[in-house]
Formats: sequence, structure tokens, C-alpha cells
Amino acid sequence: MDHTQRTIETYDQIAAAYHIIATPEHRAWLEDSMRSFFASLPGRSVLVAGCGEGRDSRYLGGLGAEVVSFDLSERMLALARSADPKGLYVRADLRDVQSIGRRFDGIWACACLYHLTKREFRVCLRTFQQMLHPRGILFLNLKLGAGEHFIDIPRDGYPGGDGAKEKLSGSRFYAFYERDELVDYFADFVIEKDRRDLLKEGDGAMEFWLRKRDAAGVHGGSS
Repeated sequence: MDHTQRTIETYDQIAAAYHIIATPEHRAWLEDSMRSFFASLPGRSVLVAGCGEGRDSRYLGGLGAEVVSFDLSERMLALARSADPKGLYVRADLRDVQSIGRRFDGIWACACLYHLTKREFRVCLRTFQQMLHPRGILFLNLKLGAGEHFIDIPRDGYPGGDGAKEKLSGSRFYAFYERDELVDYFADFVIEKDRRDLLKEGDGAMEFWLRKRDAAGVHGGSS
């Protein structure tokens, strides 16, 4: 069993309880991030990667986005489709995301890319860059730290507190990144914005808004 299969089996097992992480504070933080993301797009088409039970897909749709969502967990997708029968939810692997066969103005990749190995992450970023329209935006968040390993019990600060740690335990693979090493990974993008996710494991997570670098290699700023 590879790291992805093992991780997805855990998500299938915890899917019914996963809503526990959607605390008011956590949702307010993420919804602020989604509004900032959508406002920065050159158009309305959005791919939601690792959509889980579809909460972010539904919110982005409510902002006016034309959303396509995917996940690899069948049980998560079943919950997403049940809650949003008119939404488009497909089963796909982050390691084969080009199979979706479309380009987008934005890609929302929240709480999923850190389940790839660092080598897979680099390939996925390159594929996402190719799937974005000119000036398109990729949003992602990552866990800060070092190394790659499985975690069986969520770390302190996990949304939902001790109840979530108990109900959402199970073996999941994570890669951790030092802030400085990401400059190399993000070479095909301009970092438009970044911030520490202060509600997700304290200082242990970070969010990035990455704009596809144009053909002339024009640079932007960060904040």
C-alpha cells in the first residue's frame, strides 16, 4: 500500500465525522481566504483540488465561481454530491490531475497538497501551472516544519479541538516545508500574498496565493 492509498483509506473512514473541523472560527478564516482568492482571479472558472465533502466548493460557487471539484476519496465525494447535487464532483488523483483536461482561472488547493511527497508536490505544481489561464491564481496551504512522515493523531491546534483529534485519528501522510525552501518550488509563479494560518495549528501552517508567471516573467509582490 502506498502513502496515498493509506491516506485515502483514512479519509474514507473519517468522512462522516470530518465536518467537525468546520468550527465558526476556522470557516471565517477560510472564507476570508476564499474571498481574497476569488477577487484576484482573471475570470470565474475554478478547480477545487482535494475538495473533501465540498464545503469550500459550495462557498466558492456562492461567490459566483464556475466550479469543478475533485477528490480521491469516494466517501468524501459521496457527501459532496449529496450536499450539492448540481455541483460537478469528479474522482481524480493529485498525481494525475491533468486527466481533468481543462484550464482554469484559479485553482483552490486547500488542505491537500501536503499529502504528496515533495517530489510529487513539485510535479503537481508544474501541472497546475500549465492548467491555469494567463494571470491565473493557485491558492494552497502547507504545513511548516521538516521531513515527510505519517501522522496517526492530528497535531495540537487541529480545528475542532480534542473532539476532532479523537474522531479524525488515522494514518495520513504529510510533508512539511521550511519557508525558505519554497522559493525554489514556486519558481513558475509570483507570490502575490502569503500569511500564517493562525487558526490552524498555530504557527504550523501557511497560506500562499501564487499567480502564474506571464511569458515575460513579470514579477509581483508579496505581503
